[in-house]
Amino acid sequence: MRLVADSHAVLWYTQGSGRLSEHAATALTEAEATDGVIVSVVSLLDLWYVTQTTKVLTEAEVSEVRTAVVTSPAFVLQPVGLDVIDATTAIPRDLLSDPWDRFIVATAKTLDLSLVTKDQAVRDSGLVSTIW
Repeated sequence: MRLVADSHAVLWYTQGSGRLSEHAATALTEAEATDGVIVSVVSLLDLWYVTQTTKVLTEAEVSEVRTAVVTSPAFVLQPVGLDVIDATTAIPRDLLSDPWDRFIVATAKTLDLSLVTKDQAVRDSGLVSTIW
C-alpha cells in the first residue's frame, strides 16, 4: 500500500500520537511497512508555517518530523512539479481555500493515491480518496 499523508497526519504519526484515528494509523503503518508514505515537501513548509503563526508547534517538533521523513526509507519526500502546480490551480478556491491543502490534495491527485487526512474540508471536497 502506498499513500499520501497530510501534514498533521505525518506529524502525529512520527510522534506516535494518539490523535490519529485507528483506521489512519493502521493505513500509515501498512504503507510504511510496504510501499511507503508519500510526504509532499509542502507539508514540511506547512508545519514550519504553523510555528510562525499559531505556534501550536515548536520548531524542534517540526525539525524532528523533517528528520524522520528525510532519514527513513519508508517515507518518500515528494517534490512539487508542474503537474502538481497545474492540479493545484485547477482546484476551485471555494472548494479548498487553504493553499497548503490545495498542494497536498494535488499531490495525491497527480499520484492517484489516497490521502490520510482528518481535514473535513478536504474529505468533503471529493477531490481525492481519503482515509481517516
